[in-house]
Amino acid sequence: MKAISALFSGKLLMLFASCLLILLASCGSNDVMQVRQFHLRSIQVESMQQAPMIRGEQMYRMRGEVSMEERNKCLGQYYSVKWRHEGSRGASREIIMDYRQAATGSKILSMSRELPADANSGLVEFSVAGESYRTRGRVLAWRIRLLSDKEVIEEKRSYLWR
Repeated sequence: MKAISALFSGKLLMLFASCLLILLASCGSNDVMQVRQFHLRSIQVESMQQAPMIRGEQMYRMRGEVSMEERNKCLGQYYSVKWRHEGSRGASREIIMDYRQAATGSKILSMSRELPADANSGLVEFSVAGESYRTRGRVLAWRIRLLSDKEVIEEKRSYLWR
C-alpha cells in the first residue's frame, strides 16, 4: 500500500511540475517589438486619486518644463517601442515609424532611429509634439517597423493604417 501511495504521489508531483513548466513557458512573450502609446492632450495634470498612471506619464513627459509656453510644447503623441532581436551581430538595424497626421491628408511622414549593432534589445521613443503637433494635428494612423539589413523583421501598425 505504501509503495502504491509513494508511486502515486511521485507521479502527481511530476504531473504538477510539468504543468507548471508549460504554464510558465506560455506566459513568455514571443513579440519582437511592443509599442506603447501616450497622447498628452492637456497641460492640466490629472489628480493622484483619479488617474495616478496618467498623472505619472504626464509628469514624465513635462519634466523640467516650467512656463506655460514650455509645457504647451510638450503636447502631442508619444510612442515607446521596446524591441528585442537575437539576429546576426553586426547587422545594421533600425526602427522606422511611418505616420499620417490630421492636416497632412494622405501624405506619409517618417522618422527613424539607428540601433546599436551590438545590442540585442532596447527602447526607442518617437514623438509627434510641439510645433508639428500644433500645426499638423494628431496622428491618425501609424506603422512601426524593425529592420535588419533592410529586411523587415517585425511590424506593428495602428488599426487605420493601410
